Amino acid sequence: MKFWQRYAMKKIRSLSKLTRTYISALSLIALLTLATFITMHLIILTQKDSALLVNLSGSQRWLSQKAALLSVELVYITDSAERDQSRKQLLSIINQLQRNHQALIEDTPNIISSQSLTPQMQKVFFSPPINLDTRFNKYTSEALALANEPEHLLTPDNPHFTYLLQNSENLLESLDQIVSMFQKESEAKVQRLGMVEITSGAAILLTLAFLGLYIFRPLADTLLNERSQLEKANQELSLLSSIDGLTGIANRRHFDQFLEQLWLHSARNSEPIAIILCDIDFFKAYNDTYGHLQGDECLRQVASSLKNSLKRPSDFVARYGGEEFVVVLPNTDIEGALTVAETLRVNLESLEIPHRLSSITPKVTISLGVAIGHADHTYQPKTLVEAADSALYQAKQEGRNRYKLANFAG
Repeated sequence: MKFWQRYAMKKIRSLSKLTRTYISALSLIALLTLATFITMHLIILTQKDSALLVNLSGSQRWLSQKAALLSVELVYITDSAERDQSRKQLLSIINQLQRNHQALIEDTPNIISSQSLTPQMQKVFFSPPINLDTRFNKYTSEALALANEPEHLLTPDNPHFTYLLQNSENLLESLDQIVSMFQKESEAKVQRLGMVEITSGAAILLTLAFLGLYIFRPLADTLLNERSQLEKANQELSLLSSIDGLTGIANRRHFDQFLEQLWLHSARNSEPIAIILCDIDFFKAYNDTYGHLQGDECLRQVASSLKNSLKRPSDFVARYGGEEFVVVLPNTDIEGALTVAETLRVNLESLEIPHRLSSITPKVTISLGVAIGHADHTYQPKTLVEAADSALYQAKQEGRNRYKLANFAG
């Protein structure tokens, strides 16, 4: 019992260790997968933000051109209705230009990740020689002033109009530069994140390889080893449950299982089965004379003699109960069974185990009942055993230390 308790405790500790290792491996994989997911998410956001910035800066160039064209229309159109329409369009364009400009230079919800300008972009927007922020504000303020001029001041020599014509081309060049810079920065960010993604993917592959080599492979080996040990323990337990603890041969339970399987096999192949029941003569008197310890030793010697007397690997011997033993001989006819029975009797008698209270000879002997039949589905194996038992009883009645063949029609 202590062996099985120690075995169970060892298995529990082993399973606990395997569980911790497995959970750690899964946690690491989950962490790497989450990191990869976050990286992919950042790539998507960066691409989206970068696309918005590029589109926004590109839109500024187009809107600036549109503002310049509307300014020309506002000055040279003579029709009042058309001039009012151009004025409204110009005011709308200026408003859009100003909103876009604020979105580009300030943190704003319009930019999904609220990116701030890089140092290089800040230099372009706020430092000489370009100083785009000042230039852009000046340009839009002049356009706004022109849009708000009364009709009689909308002439080709209007100072606001003159400023717009003179500075429109320079502003467009600066805006082209901004678009190019945003595009390059966007490509650089995506490339960096792409490298992060590749690095994360490589890290996952290396981690999986590491887990396979140093965790899952040892884990699988451990499980196989545990399975092997468990199967071995089960085999030992099964063997212990089928062996008689005193004599070391098969017990009654094992005999019943063996005979039932042999019965089915012999029925399919129409083979005879011989059963020999053996009983130690005057064993109770032996125990009373020599004591139970010596009686146990006698049982062990008898079991050993019976086992050693059987020559075929298929022959079977078991302790049937008390001082009774049973021998099973597969595919054995009457002549073969009687020969084995006599061999069993003679070999035991030749041991000359002293038995002074025996009424037939001063040594230990056995009586044997032999029954032979063909396995059949019409009757059970116990019928053959009962026939052997009846023959054993008859052998005892006729003087012991002999065998008797049962009259069994099977």
